[in-house]
Amino acid sequence: MDPAHHNDAVPQPVPLLDVSFDSRSDAHSALLALVSDQSPVMSCFSADFSGWPLQQPGFIRQLQQWALRDPKRPAALRMLALDWSAVRQRFARFSAFRRDFAYLVDCRQISETQARGLHEMLWTPHGAVYAHTATWMSGERVRSATRLHALQRRFEEAWQQAAPAFPATMLGL
Repeated sequence: MDPAHHNDAVPQPVPLLDVSFDSRSDAHSALLALVSDQSPVMSCFSADFSGWPLQQPGFIRQLQQWALRDPKRPAALRMLALDWSAVRQRFARFSAFRRDFAYLVDCRQISETQARGLHEMLWTPHGAVYAHTATWMSGERVRSATRLHALQRRFEEAWQQAAPAFPATMLGL
């Protein structure tokens, strides 16, 4: 028997497992890992992003590296929230990132009724991280194609109903 043809079985793909987390630090690590994957597009939703690591220098650095990887692509980070007021007040680093990369970041606001059933999440075509609660104390890192598709579909439904919000700069008189 030819050793090169000894095992003709086609390797089966390893199923991508969803993994739960139960602390905010695990959630932040999962969010950072997803941004670090450098997917060309990302979508996220939060009530007000208060539980997100938007003040952490390492997270902002990863967002900057993501943005600089392909600066000529169209808006590729879509962010949806119920209320943006706390983001500008609490997250100066993220607000600066928003201003500097405005051409890549599209922000919209949606009502609580329109967002019903939408998880706090960061989604990419390769994976998602979503929280069971707005505090990000528990949640899951999702890899299964079926669940990724369901999260994306619900996000898209909400996105279509949302209005532009959180401008990159504030004009005043």
